Amino acid sequence: MNFRDLGGIPAMDGRKVRPGLLFRSGDFFNLTPDDIRKLEEMNLSTIIDFRAHREIAARPDKLVSTVKNSIHIDIFDAARDTAEKFLEENNAVGLETVLIGDYRRMVTSHQEDFSRFLTILCNTDDLPLVYHCAAGKDRTGLATVFLLTALGVSMPHILEDYMATNVFGKSYTDKIIRKVTESGLNGEILRPLLEVRIAYLEAAMDEINRFSGSLLNFVDVVLKADMVTLRQKYLVN
Repeated sequence: MNFRDLGGIPAMDGRKVRPGLLFRSGDFFNLTPDDIRKLEEMNLSTIIDFRAHREIAARPDKLVSTVKNSIHIDIFDAARDTAEKFLEENNAVGLETVLIGDYRRMVTSHQEDFSRFLTILCNTDDLPLVYHCAAGKDRTGLATVFLLTALGVSMPHILEDYMATNVFGKSYTDKIIRKVTESGLNGEILRPLLEVRIAYLEAAMDEINRFSGSLLNFVDVVLKADMVTLRQKYLVN
């Protein structure tokens, strides 16, 4: 779910992200044999999994034989427990704000984890690479914002990729809402949790600007991204 190539996204220097090297996705729990065959045909070599241990235990990734490195970067899914409580209470307002708080938490509490992600991308020769969380939208979404910033991509194009999750994830979102509704609960109030919103990213940017001044400064100084190496490696004319 939500699997896509970052290739072709334009950087501000006129180059583009090199196709076929960097992919973002949801988890690999429901891969079909045909999905696995396609990943093996593209010689997928590295998987970076941002999920917490409890998520991996519940929905382990299917094995892909070409993968040489499976790397775990634990970014805790704190929003899940709060969301379950609000759903039981039918608290639509609470569910609308869960991810706003969680985006703020991620950029303050997981700086070392996002820094490690960018360092791995600099140092690995085992490509193509996919990175994912559960739905490939929030933890993966922030990681992509930081990566594209390091690659010199403009904010409009970063936002375009971020919001594309609502297109790629629509069938999954509608399915979950329908199942919850059929169980007797108000499934529609889950939509803000299952989609991305500009407000979530704005909350992260507010936090970043508060202690770093700008997104670029955050990626450069706080996350310690080697932007020269990343651009040499992943951009193409």
